Amino acid sequence: MPVFAYKGYTSAGQSERGRLEGTSEGAAYETLRAMGLSVVELREAGAGASVPWYRREVGLGAGQIPLEAQAALAEQMAVLFRVRLPILEILRVLGAGTQRRDVRGRLERVTRLVAEGLPFAEAFAQAGPRVAPVFTTLLRMGESSNEMPDLLQDLAKHLRSQQRLRAQIAAALIYPAVLVAVGIGVLVLVSLTFAPALEPLFQSRGLAPPTGLAVFLSLRDLVANWGVWLGLVVVALALRLARVGVVTRLPVIGRLAQDTALLRMTRGLELLLRSGMSLPDALDLLGTLQPGAAHAAAMRAAAERLRSGGRAYEAFAQAPRMPLLFLELFRIGEETNTLGAVLGTLSEALAAQIESRIGRLLRALTPALTLMVGALVGLLVHAVMEAVFSVSDLAF
Repeated sequence: MPVFAYKGYTSAGQSERGRLEGTSEGAAYETLRAMGLSVVELREAGAGASVPWYRREVGLGAGQIPLEAQAALAEQMAVLFRVRLPILEILRVLGAGTQRRDVRGRLERVTRLVAEGLPFAEAFAQAGPRVAPVFTTLLRMGESSNEMPDLLQDLAKHLRSQQRLRAQIAAALIYPAVLVAVGIGVLVLVSLTFAPALEPLFQSRGLAPPTGLAVFLSLRDLVANWGVWLGLVVVALALRLARVGVVTRLPVIGRLAQDTALLRMTRGLELLLRSGMSLPDALDLLGTLQPGAAHAAAMRAAAERLRSGGRAYEAFAQAPRMPLLFLELFRIGEETNTLGAVLGTLSEALAAQIESRIGRLLRALTPALTLMVGALVGLLVHAVMEAVFSVSDLAF
């Protein structure tokens, strides 16, 4: 089915971009209109259309409902589907019970699309803002497997565990980030205030400033003339590196990012298998949802190996940076036909490893950054004292 890229405005005047499937451009336009959007741009994009890197998703959660809110929505859906209410009544209850504007807006769009005759899972997939891809996939699979409540309950647990993991990583990086910010702030403060105040004393005598003071003055000139552009370049470079996966190749943080991505895929694979999806299709889906993510290529290779008559484990064994624990447990589950149960145990083991690695990273990173900031302060003090002694020499 063709994929159409669109740009439109909501009733509140907010701009929105996205993609959706439709049998034709006219059908896509009617779907967007039913979602309450005023469409200003609509064109066929194609599933493999190239998108500039600066417009791609870089994993910062822009335009996405928070994981905790998604988990709460999944739990509420599980309860309402279990009591077998009509779908429009379920949507009405969900919309009335949420306090979040983005969730309420999504449910209103889903209600409009369902009232237009679109199946619930398809309507939920096409209505924005974005949710985790596994959410919409499980809704589609749950409709055919009659296990929607159980799948949604498991999905809520999966989303909450993913949110806890993100919170742990963020908490581990707060103190090091504060140290780095303080060090940079002190450096900029001295360059912009102290160094310019001493510069006229040396200029009036026609003398060159001391080395330390000269460095701060050069930094002052760099910030004053190119500060904005340097900031933009740093931000753009950081987003670009995050997109192409350079972070996963870093010595310490890279290993943590790889294991986190593998844990997310393992939990997603467990849910997809429980929903009734075949192993090759589940692996292929996980590998294509985020094609640039760590281990995504291994997932696609494993799907191809299964379709050619081999075992998924063989493809994983050839993949780089694949943890031995994952390889061994996946092999056992595949050979004994108990992969669904093994993936649950594997997820718990990977989560424990990541938590332990975060603790070690924090214990090593904090004193190292403290020493670096201390060394920076020492250099600042040396430069300041050198400038002060030079001023004293000028006075005599």
